[in-house]
Amino acid sequence: MKRNEILRELMRQKGLSTADIARETGIPYTTVKSIFDRGVEKSSYGSICSICTALGITTDELELLAGELAEKRDGDRGMSLEIQDFSEEELNQLQHYIRYLKFLRKKD
Repeated sequence: MKRNEILRELMRQKGLSTADIARETGIPYTTVKSIFDRGVEKSSYGSICSICTALGITTDELELLAGELAEKRDGDRGMSLEIQDFSEEELNQLQHYIRYLKFLRKKD
């Protein structure tokens, strides 16, 4: 799943509109709409960070959900993560687990 599709799906799950995201982030509506429609690749990192924050995820979590990290780690096992495969509670649990793993990494 593409990053913009993930962001759009999270926005839908949270009952937000493009205008809501634009207001919350301070990013112009047309820029937010362009990111959701065309993709994040040509967008500024700051804009993507702001949108992720508004949706309650980090950019690292976006990458994980996009499947890039999972595909590299699980290549031969054929495991891919799709956001629609998880309930909102499961996504919250994944976010907490990711934070826990990052905490453990810092302790080493």
